[in-house]
Amino acid sequence: MRISPPPNSARRDTGFTLVEMMVTLAVIGLLASAVMLAAPGADTRLHSEIDRLAARLKLASDQSVLMNRQIALVAAPEGYHFERREEDGWIRMDTPAPLGFQPWPGKAAPRIEAPTTTEEDGETSRLAEFDPLGGASAMRLIFGESGLAWRVAIDEAGEIRVDRAG
Repeated sequence: MRISPPPNSARRDTGFTLVEMMVTLAVIGLLASAVMLAAPGADTRLHSEIDRLAARLKLASDQSVLMNRQIALVAAPEGYHFERREEDGWIRMDTPAPLGFQPWPGKAAPRIEAPTTTEEDGETSRLAEFDPLGGASAMRLIFGESGLAWRVAIDEAGEIRVDRAG
């Protein structure tokens, strides 16, 4: 005599139910969403670096008023720094520390939309000058590429804005 299991018990042990599969997929989807939201993207990092540049520009503007001297944003291919006008010419600023040399946000030079004053060696240029009365020379820097581009703008009143470009 042959003993075999009842027909219903064999079907239960052979696989997953549709409900179990859907619950598993939902949990995986939630975990993937949480990871994607928690990981900073390239655009977030670039925007943070550009906000730091804007803060340095504001500091330079404030220092210009406090010191009663013109301060200029100076560009080089690999980064930027600030200079202060003294009686004998422009002097590079290294104090306070945020006004010393910094690499460009996004590790690439921006597209510059401003009249610039170029040095004789052609390596550096003054992009914007802050005056002791709080004003500035107008300029715009565009960082990134289309779709992920950010603009840093300075107007004649010395106001600094960061916004999406294009």
